[in-house]
Parts: sequence; C-alpha cells; structure tokens
Amino acid sequence: MNNASQDRAGQTSGAASPLASDTAPPAEVHDRAGGVSIAPVRASETELETVTSVTRAGFRPRSGMIVIGMAVIVAIIWVTTLLDASQTETLVATVAICFLVGTALVIDNLLRWEHAENAYEKQRLAADTWNARFRKLHSDSTRTNAVLSHMTDGIVMLSPKTEILLINEAATRLLAIPGDGVYLGRRLAELVRVPEIVHAARRTQSDKVDQNVSVEIVDGSIVRPVAVRISRIHDADPPHLLLVLRDETEAQRVEAIRREFIANVSHELKTPLAAIKGYAETVELAIEDDPESAKHFIAQIDTQCLRLEDLIADMMRLARAQSGKSTLMVQNIDLEKVIQQALASFMPVAAAKQIELTVRPSDAPVHVLADEEAALAITQNLISNAIRHTDAGGHVTVSCRRANDGWTMAVQDDGVGIAAEFQERIFERFYRVKRGRKAPDGGTGIGLAIVKNLTRALGGTVSVASSPGEGATFEVWLPKSK
Repeated sequence: MNNASQDRAGQTSGAASPLASDTAPPAEVHDRAGGVSIAPVRASETELETVTSVTRAGFRPRSGMIVIGMAVIVAIIWVTTLLDASQTETLVATVAICFLVGTALVIDNLLRWEHAENAYEKQRLAADTWNARFRKLHSDSTRTNAVLSHMTDGIVMLSPKTEILLINEAATRLLAIPGDGVYLGRRLAELVRVPEIVHAARRTQSDKVDQNVSVEIVDGSIVRPVAVRISRIHDADPPHLLLVLRDETEAQRVEAIRREFIANVSHELKTPLAAIKGYAETVELAIEDDPESAKHFIAQIDTQCLRLEDLIADMMRLARAQSGKSTLMVQNIDLEKVIQQALASFMPVAAAKQIELTVRPSDAPVHVLADEEAALAITQNLISNAIRHTDAGGHVTVSCRRANDGWTMAVQDDGVGIAAEFQERIFERFYRVKRGRKAPDGGTGIGLAIVKNLTRALGGTVSVASSPGEGATFEVWLPKSK
C-alpha cells in the first residue's frame, strides 16, 4: 500500500457534498450584458475523499480491533502455556485457528480497501470528465458572448412567454432600453416601448410565421430607423423566438443618395437629348428650304453630342475614383509636368473668355506619389471649374508649395466666389450652387466630386477657401515622392 493511498485514506472532511453524475446538467450563470456563460464545476480532492469515505469507513477500526484481539489471545495462550504445559497442543491449535481467522479478516479488509480505491478512481475520472465538459462549455460560452457583444446587429432571444433569455449590447442600444443591466427574465413588453415589435413577436408565436417589421425608435433627440426580423427557434419545445435588429440609418442614407443620383443623371441626360431631338426635327424641315439653318442646327446637335460624351466620360471617371486605389497606378510623378499638360489643353478656352491662365513656378521640383492620369484629371477639373466661374478679364493661377511632408497644389480664381453655407456640398455629385456662383457653362456637375474621390484614393486631401465676390482657392495636398 503506497503512502499516497494511505494519506488519502486517512483524510477527513466536513459535510459530504454529492458528486455530479454523468447525467447531471451544467450550471448556468447569466452575466449583466445578457449573455449566458457556463461556469466550470470542479470536484475538489476533499469532496472525492468524502464520497469514498463511505466505502472506506471502518477499515482502520476493524484492522486495529483484529490486531488487538489477536494480541490478547496470544497473550492469554502464552500465559496459559506457562501455567499448564499439558495443554500445549490444544493451545497451539487454538493459536493457529486464531491466526487463520485474523488472516481472513485482514484479507477481507484488503479487498474492501481495493474496492474503495477502485470506486475512488471511477469517481475521480467522472469528475475529470465533467470538469472537461464544463471547461469546454465555458470556453464556448465565452467565445459566443464575445461575438454577441461585438456585433453591430442586435440579438434578443425570448422564451415562449416572451421573457428575455439573452440580449446583447447592440440590442439594448437599438431598442433604447434603459441601461440598468437587469434584463433577463423580464417580459419584452416591460422593457421595449415599441408596440409594433411586441405585437409582431406575439403574432410570430401564435401564427407560427416569421415576421419582418420596420420601425422608428426614438432615443433622446435621435430617431433611428430599425429593421426587425422575428423568427422561431425550432430546436426548443415549445419554440423560442429570436429577434435580429439592424440599424437602417446608413442604408436609408445610401438609398436617398442613389435616388438623387438617378434623378440627376436622368435630368442631365434628358437635357441634351431633348435638344438633339428638337434640332433634328428642325433640320429635317429646313434641309431643303434653308440649308444654312440646317447646318447651324447640325452644329448644335454635334455640340449636344459632345456634352453627352463629356457627361458619360465624367461618370466613368467618378466611378473609377470611387472604386479606390485598386484601379490606380501610384508612382513617383512630376506634378509640374502634369500642370503644364492641363494648362495647354485649357489655353484656348481661357483665351476665348479673355481670362489670363498662368502657373506660378515653385522653388523646387514638385515630385509627388500619385497616379499620373488621376493627377491630370484632378488638375483639369479644378482649372475647368475656375474658368467657368470667372468673368471675362479675370485671372486663374495655379501654384505649388511644400506642406506637411508633401505638396499642395492651389488653383486660384478671382471669380464670383462661394458662400460658406454651400462650401460643404460643392463636392457632391451634380450639386450646383444656386446663389453666389453662376450656373455652370457646359459643365457636367460632377467635376468636383471626381476631384474629391480621386484625391482621397491617392491618400490626399482637398479643401476650398472662398467668399462671395472674392473668388475661390481650391487646394489639393498629395504626399511627396519617397
């Protein structure tokens, strides 16, 4: 018998606590955030000894009594032998019988000890199995709670009586539930002040049909559109309910932009198409009687077709700009060379309006990290915008200067200027300033949107400084070459 076994056999404990069997359910612990975590249950060494003490009980008392009894018998026999030598054989036989009986009792106790050891091992293995299961459940629960707490969608699980069994932080925020942290076990109608959601949950339970609800939830000064999907969880009997909530604020904003974009594109396309159609009908009538007028209208048709071409090309550039860096070939480029190329293409337009178009040389080579085609599109759109909004006899100047580990290109005009309230929106697609800035002359309305998106894709920034009647200065910052 080893010392460890003897030590375990000699341990004592307080009141016995029963060990969980293989069919015992794990304990559940609900945290304040609403997730369910399963706490690991570990049977201590003392508890195992307490359980096995029932089978080990009595071994030491029995062994002690046997030893003492045999010692007493041997002592009596020894004394008797000394007093009466004639009874030697009888006494020897008696000693032998006592020895055999004692040996049998010792063997019986050894078997009892082995049985206790086996029972102890089985119970220890059962406890280790449960501990492993509990640890795994606890780990799974921790991971699940981590996922739920980081989700942007709200998750709520309800009992068949619409009692909250699980709720994550996003759900409490989307439903504008007070943050006292006491949610579990309470009825949905008690916490959620949105009748549409409560009624939809009841309909899902009664009609056995999943429900979709769109509601607006007031949270202080914020009115938040929320889409709610309510479905039944069939794994439970009766089925539980699962609510998935999604904030629709961004989706509605994008949808509004999409509708506005489609409306603007439709308007921009209809204008030249209507003009082309009208000119074509006039040409058809005048082709024989007034050939000179017909030529004029044909020229107008050509002009409108060019406008359509420009609009479609700008829309393609904008789509490319909004797709980000993946479509750009970023490399070291000479920005002054790009500026000279852009100026050359607009010199005839500036001369026709009697606008002086100049470039102010920089004090060092202007090398930036950019896509050359994108940089050219940015420069051309800024120069085109400046020329369109500058009166005859005005000036447009392009310059570059060092700034914040990069270069800033400035396009300055002395035109009509832009009021402060319009400056935030001028980079939106098809946005046109109604006051203070003249209506565009031949522009598509998306040039500045192209500038903004291409600049961002290149890792740069764009800004405007202007006052009504004092012109405008657009600045684009790009990182310098490495």
